[in-house]
Amino acid sequence: MHATPSLDSRVLTVAGFGLLVLAAVFGWRELEFEGVLIAVVGSGAALLFSFQRLDGAMRWLTPAVLAVAALVSAVAWLAFKLPLLLLGVALPVIGAAWVALRLTRSGSLPSLPSTTKELPLRLPEFLTWQTLGLGLVALTGGAYFHLLTLQVEDLARRLVLTLVWTLLGLAALFFSRKLSDTAPRDAGFVVLACAIAKVVLYDTTHLFGGLRVGVLFAVGALLLLGARVLKRLDAPEAS
Repeated sequence: MHATPSLDSRVLTVAGFGLLVLAAVFGWRELEFEGVLIAVVGSGAALLFSFQRLDGAMRWLTPAVLAVAALVSAVAWLAFKLPLLLLGVALPVIGAAWVALRLTRSGSLPSLPSTTKELPLRLPEFLTWQTLGLGLVALTGGAYFHLLTLQVEDLARRLVLTLVWTLLGLAALFFSRKLSDTAPRDAGFVVLACAIAKVVLYDTTHLFGGLRVGVLFAVGALLLLGARVLKRLDAPEAS
């Protein structure tokens, strides 16, 4: 009798989802978990979803499921500030990283669309990288809140998150050059926008003296350094 890999995969997927649903039900009833923590179970299901084959509709559906799961957990964390909800953000981020790697390896689509008609074809990559970028912003922000805001009184701690976001955004821009792909670039600029917004709207009003000058100088210097590195990376293409 011949094995049927596709059927076997579907059976395991259904069984896995079923057990996750049971975990949510019994966790809510017997362990008295707050209902909002079901978002973590949903994120776990989204992570399992990311291991499905990216063929046909799954290429579009998988990034959407990961994005929704990350968004729900991030919003739930903002509302309830429960550390476990950060796991609900981390799981879709891991799934998005795995999907981004597989989409990059597949190479079935042009990396740089030449016409506007090709732009919708890049939506899965765009959504995957946005989930990865904004998910990391939410994850690092939550970790910063629980590990530093609640534990460290020194105001200099506020520089940490700003610098982390700036470095993440620049790393995405550099990585986009390595892949010759616009999706990491777009995600990188969104992360950098978050970092710059934090500097201008929050750090300048909550930091004073040398710390305020220091964060503005550090982020500005990093952006200038990043611009110089990008110029060198783009030089071979221009020549």
